[in-house]
Amino acid sequence: MHLAEDLALVAIDPSSGRHALGLRSELNACLAGLLVAELLLDGVIAVGDKEDRVVVTGRAEPKSKLLAAATAVVIEKGPKLKAILSHMDRGLTQRLGLGTWDAVVESLVDEGVLQATHRGVRSRNEVLQPFVRDAIVAALRVAAAGDSEIQPGLAAVLSMTGPAHLLEVVAPTRATRRHARDRIDTALSGTSLEAVGRIVRRLISDATSAAASGGVAASVGATC
Repeated sequence: MHLAEDLALVAIDPSSGRHALGLRSELNACLAGLLVAELLLDGVIAVGDKEDRVVVTGRAEPKSKLLAAATAVVIEKGPKLKAILSHMDRGLTQRLGLGTWDAVVESLVDEGVLQATHRGVRSRNEVLQPFVRDAIVAALRVAAAGDSEIQPGLAAVLSMTGPAHLLEVVAPTRATRRHARDRIDTALSGTSLEAVGRIVRRLISDATSAAASGGVAASVGATC
């Protein structure tokens, strides 16, 4: 499974078939980061002349249609990570006809992990293989609770559980959350993926600030 699929599956509440926490835009940013992270780990792309830039290596091919589409976004919008990550949702829509969340969910459907999307006021996907989600959650909980080095792919997924608002899933016991939060925040420190994690958080922060500013402006306008 892809790293982005791991995060999406963890985000889905098995009882409802929907992501219970976090905004779709925040999840999209985290999933985009994991698509780029996987391309880096697979050697399809590499860090460029600056840590916030990437280049296609030509030494490895994307392992799936989803990753191939993500690679096309890298080629179109690179080399700057911020531009790539900002455009991922639109870029996947142009190539696959689905935005980031829906493209990752569709990949899980194709693998038989999720049931095909039920359309309605809020779309939902029944988890057909709950043991797959259970295994991912268990691995993340061990990583969040421990102190040892984390395998790069798992570290990437763990790092995104923070901005995706999944801390309570990773650390269900309140007493363990401070340590888990520290592990999440430092999971990519000193790695080739550090810039990816930092820029994902910055994009989410910028979007939140912009939304708040817009709300304030609208409120001021309404009182004038």
